[in-house]
Amino acid sequence: MKILYIAGYSRMVLFNRLIPDALRKNGCEVIEFDWNSVYSFNKAIKIFSSVKVKQEINIRVIGAVKKHNPDIVFILKGEPLTYDTLKEIKEINNPVMINWFGDDPWEFPVFSGPASKYYDFFFTYDPWSVALYKNAGHKNAWHLPYGYVPAAADRADLSSSDVKKYSCDISFIGSHYPKREEILKELMNKYNLRIWGRGWKNTSCGSAYQGHALYGYEMLKAMKCSKILLNIHKGFEEGVENSGEGLNLRVAEGAACASFQMSNFQADIPNRFLPDKEIVLFSDRQEMYQKIEFYLSNDEARKMIAQNGRNRLEKDHLLEIRMKEMLEIISENN
Repeated sequence: MKILYIAGYSRMVLFNRLIPDALRKNGCEVIEFDWNSVYSFNKAIKIFSSVKVKQEINIRVIGAVKKHNPDIVFILKGEPLTYDTLKEIKEINNPVMINWFGDDPWEFPVFSGPASKYYDFFFTYDPWSVALYKNAGHKNAWHLPYGYVPAAADRADLSSSDVKKYSCDISFIGSHYPKREEILKELMNKYNLRIWGRGWKNTSCGSAYQGHALYGYEMLKAMKCSKILLNIHKGFEEGVENSGEGLNLRVAEGAACASFQMSNFQADIPNRFLPDKEIVLFSDRQEMYQKIEFYLSNDEARKMIAQNGRNRLEKDHLLEIRMKEMLEIISENN
């Protein structure tokens, strides 16, 4: 089976680069198209406008489909691709069009919902959002949770300077949202809290902000050095229509790093990791404060839960397992 995999490779998302090998481990021939290579080339030579660069990406994608004649066109989110391009890809040689989308439910009204009709299969990491697609008429909408590659985390070797740079009681790695700021500012005066992410510079959490976002292997290093990797899903305390029920990518990344992770409750997490044995969950702020206090005082409990999380990932949540599940869904329903 020949797959044309279309995604953006950048320092921001190491995960995007891991998917092709996971597909190859399932016996697929994979051709990779990295739309960020077009952006990067133009950034270096500074010839084209952003509109022209986007046009060039779409032209090259269509060219890649014509050249390689894939059985499946697998698009990861697909921000630069126009609807006309998606229609033309389908018309070239009728490949199976699939998308794996990681920003539900909040992007459904403006992006993923309108785009989904151009795909034969639309996979979302959030089980709650499947109904949004099906109610909009998309029969082949499926829940596909994240997986990860432990070997990628193992490549994030720690030097003594890394340990000094990243060690802390609590780390938060993620973009700024007001709800996250409310929660973290209550922690920063009591604990050694370090924050990495976009949008934190001029906030009340400035003294905990480390001055830059973390990506790729540097992010994985920070996860390994944190006593508690705190995960606050977008939309926490704002209702399921804002937060969904899925596990964000941080859960899989943290498990791959054998990090002790504390996350707000999402309905699908107990389906993947055992609460208080492989991950620690909280339903509200008070429970979070109590559990932070308890686990910072219990090193052995943290280490055991962290290793159990890694073991669970290796058993059930490898990225190659996710790709196998995806390919089976396509085979059985196409």
